[in-house]
Amino acid sequence: MSISEDDEIDNSDYVEIDHKAFEKNNVDKLKEFDNSAKYFTEDIITTNKKMIELKNYIKIAASCDLPVLIYGETGTGKELFAHAIHNESDRKDKPFIAQNCAAIPENLLESILFGTSKGAFTGAVDNMGLLELANGGTIFLDEINSMPLHLQSKMLRVLQDGTFRRIGSKELRRVDVKIITSINEDPLKAVSSGKLRKDIYYRLNVLNISIPPLRERKDDIPLLVNYNIAKYNKIFNKNVKYVSSHLYKKLERYDWPGNVRELENVIAYGLSAVDKSKEILEFSDIKQKYNELISSNDDIDIKLEPLPKMVENFEKSIIEKALLQTDNNITKAAKILNVPRQTLQRKVKRYNLR
Repeated sequence: MSISEDDEIDNSDYVEIDHKAFEKNNVDKLKEFDNSAKYFTEDIITTNKKMIELKNYIKIAASCDLPVLIYGETGTGKELFAHAIHNESDRKDKPFIAQNCAAIPENLLESILFGTSKGAFTGAVDNMGLLELANGGTIFLDEINSMPLHLQSKMLRVLQDGTFRRIGSKELRRVDVKIITSINEDPLKAVSSGKLRKDIYYRLNVLNISIPPLRERKDDIPLLVNYNIAKYNKIFNKNVKYVSSHLYKKLERYDWPGNVRELENVIAYGLSAVDKSKEILEFSDIKQKYNELISSNDDIDIKLEPLPKMVENFEKSIIEKALLQTDNNITKAAKILNVPRQTLQRKVKRYNLR
């Protein structure tokens, strides 16, 4: 079907929101609780076959005390899986301690993890670290590839026999903890680049979970949108009941380098901006944020694929940007791209951009 320059987006088709999707996760439950895991297996929102397999694997990972390594890009939900593993285990009533290894300066991370002994350095006092706080429960070390190599060596001892020493102490201490770690890059690449010790990798990788990025499970986008609208309706006191099909199409075309977290941010933006009287979330409500994302991700590293496929993807992205810039006006977009209007019509149809 040809597209005329006067064609407008048809927003007559809308998808209704299931408000029950967020009932069990009310706003009060979103608050942080110290030393406890707040997420459960059912909080992992998916209909994707691979993700369902990973959800089923949570029970296996939780059924023993062996360490677990979770691999996934930033924003895929690694911490969600860590919480769920703890809550499926016999340790669920014991502490759950989470620490991002990249969030703490290198010179402080050792004392935070292992604790200090009085006199170890000026002002040092006897103080237990996170390992002791987690005793009997679970410790989750996020971005383990950011942990200094000498600390990885100390963690190796904990993994081997559960023992360690506080900084400045000769006393050998023992803890009973399940260790869950995560990494935001391919573990083997982290090993080869020297960010992760080979010996600790083999210790950590006894059980592993590899979370696919959102671009590989776009079938989850409608469900995630539904969930987040129900969530942010409550937070912003809005009353969105439907989503335009055009908005869904736009969300499914984007590759989401920030993954589930990035999608949630876009929906949160839309719900914060939409008028309280509106019941329909449309593309216009998130358009500014969407365009910012496309612009900001222009410099993201290109994933190498066969050249014809890369050229095709690049052409598709250029056409989409031209359509965005011209509010889907084929004639104006063709002028910007300096191609015949009929040629652009054909490519728009080929790439299913309208």
